[in-house]
Amino acid sequence: MRAIEVNKGYSWTILLIAQVVMLFFILNVGVAYWDVFFLIGLLLFMVGGVLLLLENGVFNFFFYSFRKFLQISSKVERFVSEVNRESNYKGQPLKKSSFTLFILLTGIVIIIVSTIFPYYLF
Repeated sequence: MRAIEVNKGYSWTILLIAQVVMLFFILNVGVAYWDVFFLIGLLLFMVGGVLLLLENGVFNFFFYSFRKFLQISSKVERFVSEVNRESNYKGQPLKKSSFTLFILLTGIVIIIVSTIFPYYLF
């Protein structure tokens, strides 16, 4: 049932993007608006990509290394970790969400639409 809800969200997004594109066609807007539309898609694509990388744990090793470095470089932190017997850092995995994939795919669709349609207009 959850897959059906996600697909409804994607269909609403594609419908909304299609309506914006049709509005651009009807109003005969210039290239500047298509550029802004492309930049919005690019921003969504980058935010979705970074969130996807964080969810998959690509940077967990760097976070672990940075924490270890801070523990070694600070005497107080070293003393606290010896007293508490903290030897291994267990990172908490981020919760997987469909919102990240939704942002990423919305950005991709906007980039594709804003790249293809102005080419045929001008």
